Amino acid sequence: MKNYKIICATQKNSDDFKKESQLSLSIDKLGIKNNSIIRYENKIGLPKLYNSFITEEFKNNYLLFIHDDVLIEDLFFDEKISLAFDKYDIVGLAGSKKCNLASHVTAWHMMCERKDMVGEVSHSKDKIYWTTVFGPTDSRALVIDGLFIGVDVNKLLETNTRFDESFDFHHYDISFCLNANKNRLKIGVYPLKVTHFGLGDSMMSDEWKKSAEVFKNKYCN
Repeated sequence: MKNYKIICATQKNSDDFKKESQLSLSIDKLGIKNNSIIRYENKIGLPKLYNSFITEEFKNNYLLFIHDDVLIEDLFFDEKISLAFDKYDIVGLAGSKKCNLASHVTAWHMMCERKDMVGEVSHSKDKIYWTTVFGPTDSRALVIDGLFIGVDVNKLLETNTRFDESFDFHHYDISFCLNANKNRLKIGVYPLKVTHFGLGDSMMSDEWKKSAEVFKNKYCN
């Protein structure tokens, strides 16, 4: 099996990350601190940060770009990561097999029909837990959600596939997947048990709306 590294960009400082972050709890419980690289107090756009790891230094590695509000609860995490990359070059948890670039709202779950959704993710808010089953898991996908994006570095280097640095914290996942698909990389979702403590409500922010305009101008025209 190739080595894997968890890459996380967090706005928290080191102490707050260790105290408050669900991902930090996961890293401790799974005993994978040596497999994790955390960028504390991050203000760099995620595409630029993620691209800094897609280099020869990390050749022969899987990189798992994970948000800090994701709790990994899968006891077979290592084994499943290996199995997922046996099938796919890019691995996510939830996404869609289609992406309608003519959609008025540029969020992946709004750019497809319900029947085209794949994967599942558990959620938590105010101590209430539930699981959203988008569709079949262990399935090919065209786009995946950015809460978890796993990549085979060798495949990205071979095809010169990178994240689009036109974006900072929104739309980087959809644009990355569209570019990866053009480069004939296999994208898929796999049944990894996690709970996401974020509900994707950033769509209401001015930053998201500005990013949406950039996305539309670059990918939808």
